[in-house]
Amino acid sequence: MKIKLTTLVVLLIGSTVFAQKDWTQLTQDGFAISYPKDWVSSDQKPQPSMQFLLMSDEKSQINDKFRENINLTLEDLGGQTLSLEDYAKISLEQITTQIPSAKVIVNETTKINDYEARSVIWSADFGNGMVLKFKQVFILNGGMAYVLTFSSTSAEYNDYIEVGDKILNSFKLAK
Repeated sequence: MKIKLTTLVVLLIGSTVFAQKDWTQLTQDGFAISYPKDWVSSDQKPQPSMQFLLMSDEKSQINDKFRENINLTLEDLGGQTLSLEDYAKISLEQITTQIPSAKVIVNETTKINDYEARSVIWSADFGNGMVLKFKQVFILNGGMAYVLTFSSTSAEYNDYIEVGDKILNSFKLAK
């Protein structure tokens, strides 16, 4: 029995170490995030507030013509003191105003490393036959809002959310 347990522990440790070798880290401007090596860090920044864009392997778009991705945007709170709940409420009001088809699925507190965070999952039909689903994580720190967003088609969301969550949960702010 001891040998089986020892073997199991060795296999688990070995698979964890092996899995970590297939990941890389992006470090810049006071934060770091890890992502699988088959994902890429892109220089595309569709918004000035976007800090990075991580995109899944090109193969992810074969079935649905959409490449799953994660990005980080920063928002200066301009001295406002907001709770995470208030920030999420304001953000969701903006989303539902700008995208009438948006539907909020989850809005709950969570933790990313040592930071209290708010996790929001929502989806929307953008009228082009594509329904997208998003998981956003809000962190407020030092007068800034850090908004991490995982984007996927609704059809492939469940296929990618596990790796998406691992990436989101690896996010760290410099102390």
